[in-house]
Amino acid sequence: MRVIIFGATGGAGRAAARALLAAGHSVTAFARRPSDLGEAPGQTIVGGDAMNVGDVSSAMPGHDAVMVALGNSQNPFALLFGARRTTPANICEVGTRNIIGAMQASGIARLIVVSAFGVGDTRALASVTNRLFFKLVLREHMADKEKQEAIVKASGLDWVLAQPVALIDGAGLGRWWESADGALGQPMIMRADLASFIARELAAPAHHCATVTLSGAAP
Repeated sequence: MRVIIFGATGGAGRAAARALLAAGHSVTAFARRPSDLGEAPGQTIVGGDAMNVGDVSSAMPGHDAVMVALGNSQNPFALLFGARRTTPANICEVGTRNIIGAMQASGIARLIVVSAFGVGDTRALASVTNRLFFKLVLREHMADKEKQEAIVKASGLDWVLAQPVALIDGAGLGRWWESADGALGQPMIMRADLASFIARELAAPAHHCATVTLSGAAP
């Protein structure tokens, strides 16, 4: 299977690339800063900007599935206090719209988008504390994710919105809690386990046009 990853330099994108390559798939890593990515057998690195329709359209043909892990990795508190922005505030909305248009033009149907718990179908399920944090600190980020999810749902593609809870680095546990109705397990999940879910879901789809929450499994 040939998978193109948008947002390949972020934590989720890197982890997914490793999981897919380990499973024997081919990966195209699409990134604004391709020099940030190391070479790996089976991986092709393509430089481009998801905000640029031409960049996205030229990279899309020849793939079987698409993963979107776009987002802003800047410290949200730094942005609140006036830090210079390095990623557009609407990267998820505009980038995903460009990606979906290119998928439709290329006849590619399978799409997995990494969103966040507390967006869209799970907005009302977030705790009061989390909703307050989203409103005060992550308002811009969550608004971008809301628009992104709406675009995905209207795409007519075979999509999955993966909504992880808090992501942490470290060795994958090989188990997690996944739910299509918003049920949660532990409040954190390893990025490596999110990546394993994505690799499995692309190779052997279990969810179609569904929002899937991902959290940690009980010990």
